[in-house]
Amino acid sequence: DLGANLVKIEQPGADISTPDWQAYNVNKRLLTLDLTEHDGRNRFDEFLTVADFLLETAPPSGELRDFFTYKRLSAINPRLIQVSITPFGLTGPRAEWRASDMEIMAAGGAMSLAGRPGETPLRVTVPQSGSWAGAHAAFGALTALAHRTATGCGQHVDVSAQASVISALAHAPTYPEIAGTNPTRSGEFIPGRSVTGARFRVFWKCRDGYVNFIFYGGNAGRRTNEQLVAWMTERGAELGPLSDVDWANFDMKLLTQDEILQLEEPLTRFFASLTKAEFLEETAAREMLGYPVSTVGDILEDPQLMARGYWREAEDSKGVTRSFCGSFVMVDGQRPAIPAHDNLNNSDIGRLIEKLAAGKERTTGASLKPNPRPSTKNGALAGVNVVEFGGYAAGPQIGKNLANFGAAVVHVESFSRPDGFRVEYPPYKDGKPGVNRAAMFNFFNDSKYGVTLDLKKNKGRELARQLIAWSDIVIENMRPGVMARLGLGYKEMEAINPRLVMLSTCNMGQTGPRANTPGFGSQLSALAGFCGLTGFPDGPPMLLFGPYIDFIASTMGTAAALAGLDRQRREGTGCWIDLSQYESGLHFIAGALLEAKSTGRIRERAGNWDPLAAPHNAYRCREEEWLALSCWSDQEFSNLMNAMEQPNLKEDGRFSTAESRRSNAADLDSLIGAWCATKAAGATAALLQEAGVHAYPVNTIVDLFTDPQIANSKIWQRRRHSVVGEHYYCNPPFLLSATPGDIYHPAPCLGEHNEIVFKEFLGLSEGEYRDYDDHGTFD
Repeated sequence: DLGANLVKIEQPGADISTPDWQAYNVNKRLLTLDLTEHDGRNRFDEFLTVADFLLETAPPSGELRDFFTYKRLSAINPRLIQVSITPFGLTGPRAEWRASDMEIMAAGGAMSLAGRPGETPLRVTVPQSGSWAGAHAAFGALTALAHRTATGCGQHVDVSAQASVISALAHAPTYPEIAGTNPTRSGEFIPGRSVTGARFRVFWKCRDGYVNFIFYGGNAGRRTNEQLVAWMTERGAELGPLSDVDWANFDMKLLTQDEILQLEEPLTRFFASLTKAEFLEETAAREMLGYPVSTVGDILEDPQLMARGYWREAEDSKGVTRSFCGSFVMVDGQRPAIPAHDNLNNSDIGRLIEKLAAGKERTTGASLKPNPRPSTKNGALAGVNVVEFGGYAAGPQIGKNLANFGAAVVHVESFSRPDGFRVEYPPYKDGKPGVNRAAMFNFFNDSKYGVTLDLKKNKGRELARQLIAWSDIVIENMRPGVMARLGLGYKEMEAINPRLVMLSTCNMGQTGPRANTPGFGSQLSALAGFCGLTGFPDGPPMLLFGPYIDFIASTMGTAAALAGLDRQRREGTGCWIDLSQYESGLHFIAGALLEAKSTGRIRERAGNWDPLAAPHNAYRCREEEWLALSCWSDQEFSNLMNAMEQPNLKEDGRFSTAESRRSNAADLDSLIGAWCATKAAGATAALLQEAGVHAYPVNTIVDLFTDPQIANSKIWQRRRHSVVGEHYYCNPPFLLSATPGDIYHPAPCLGEHNEIVFKEFLGLSEGEYRDYDDHGTFD
């Protein structure tokens, strides 16, 4: 999607007809090579001489892994960036454990947060773990590219799918340490908005499905709450206690569960009278927070996607024209096209290698912009300057990702309007709200410099322009038009700094009929289909903890920003990247969307059921532990029955084939559940893995800090914050062999680095700084 020339290598006989394969390989050349044969391996090595990247998913051990060792491959091409994607990473005590999407989502903690309290943990029906790993692989590959541009040296990127899934957990990992609680699944409700432990309803039945609406407090919720009351009044709906609330001072953090239930009771009847389309039309017109729970079919008809030219017609690998998800970003107002590629055969390989070798550019650090301040960091992005305007998750997470690899990232907010993650969301240190006590802000803003600027004042905008001139990348996640109204739109920034890469990320993108519709990730995850694809067929949608889609967008947005940086370094030009969080999220269900467009089949939530594997579920063990397991062949089912000491069940007509096992899934689940009930999940998973069965405990959030395989990923790092104290921060979920990521320092207190940034980075004298301060610029 970002312009790379991809050759997809498949083994002879591979099934390339499935919607999922087609969706994720449409913009690549296809080449069949048998890597088990001498000739195929020689051809592969020829490719490596001109390759910038190798993306591979070989198992952590075995003959193919021996062939793919970085030592061997880098000897052929020292500039090569090899990206290895495996379930658990290439090293560690469980690196060789078997895992499908079910086990990876369990191992990464996501299943422990999806479903109803005390009931079966759930995964999203459309597999997600591969997409999380793939998005982080792109981020890792382009981080390594930045290092190679500066040094000429390649390196190895080791991506763990298990660790990648931790990005889907939002701020849940902050609760055990800061609040002393272990977050778990909450069904149709969202926890963590009140220090009393109360929950707010998320999903409401309407006439043709469900809608997503959550009460918010403070500035974030005031307009929505006021407009809701006005809308209900116009429709003659009963308001009950809603009529008495002072929305300007509504503070949800202190509400009890009884108070919340009283506020929500009138909404049950009101939303039940609406259709999803009526709800969306009115919330958009009134600029309210809230979206319907979309099915895959709803998404295909979305006018916002059509207006932005999201769907792209292209031929699949069989030459059939289909409608695919388009590029996940727009660049300078254009959506990159899907290139037309012919499939390759052996006679094409030599000519292609010659063509690629002739056009290969060898860019080195000589083209880099001199950094006015010597970097104290040694990461892959050392010397890269970044400014971010905005708050919450989607923008700041991109900045954090860059900062973890050495970029100097300046987070801009103000005392009058601090980042919403500081003031609106628990947990707080000792349960006491405060702008420097919020674990959620800290978790997404480590390794940055924090400044305050009043952008409504001329002198505030003056300093903002100086920051823009200093920066290589600007990230903003305000609503479309806000930056332009401040005189800081892309045209103004480009005039200040023609080399600038500006990334704007928001719910719907910068254009289209719903561009200005507000919303948070918790609602957008419903519009993008994820909530509607989680749960049981006869039950309501289930919440995915926090703003699930925001972290998809921030991971893919990081890759886009790094691609812009690469072009800046090669060509000396900047660009404006328009990232719709909605559009980027849809790539995580791209196969289901292609299938619906091609065949009319609409995938729906199906609990933990799978169309191929049986059994495929999570089973309760002793002490409220759960075990995820799946069988993908008759042999694996036989292994499971032997481990359970029930070999006779292999011959039972209900279970003798995969089809019969799926047809009798309830009986099979009952038998496995009874066997698991008295066992410890961890020991049972180890037993089954030894027997040759896919299995992993369903890690709770607390478990993630003791899981031996996650420890191997080095994802958790402890740093001491001046107010919150020592606590865990989260590294990106991949290991770079030459320039690994780091938590360089804790998240900033509000305005903590004003003097460092404006004096040392921008060069203000003491007198100039004091003059700005006297004018209230830093308020």
